Amino acid sequence: MMSRMTKILSMASSIPAPRVRSFAALMELYEVNFILLRRLMPSITSLNGVHSSQGRSGLPLYIEILEQEKFTTVLRMFYRLPVEDGGVHEAPDIHVRIYHDASVAEAVAGRLRRRDCLAMGQAGERCLDVRWRLNRFLYKWLRYLLHRQYCFRTG
Repeated sequence: MMSRMTKILSMASSIPAPRVRSFAALMELYEVNFILLRRLMPSITSLNGVHSSQGRSGLPLYIEILEQEKFTTVLRMFYRLPVEDGGVHEAPDIHVRIYHDASVAEAVAGRLRRRDCLAMGQAGERCLDVRWRLNRFLYKWLRYLLHRQYCFRTG
């Protein structure tokens, strides 16, 4: 018999993102992002440091665990893209805080389309808009990554 979490994770690809830009819908989006992240990183609490996964696209995705606590994990997701001068540009570079006990994942900061997006320090509607932009992006990116068969496993 499948565990409750296994059932939830197996249905994640069919979960649509909330459309209404309300606080309640944003909380629902955090739940969906948590489910998708658990599919991408089944053993997230066992990860530390920097990991990469290639998926079917050939472009390595990097996950850097910034903080790993009993109830929370903070990580950063990015690609390393070559630039003309021979260097590397890390994009989209999004920071995610995962609350394991509440089963939610919140994108808290990121660099999207060469613009910094930071939810902390914003007030009212501006804060809600930034959180929506970051978390909607995370939702779409996670769905893409799972479709392209990216996966981070320990061992």
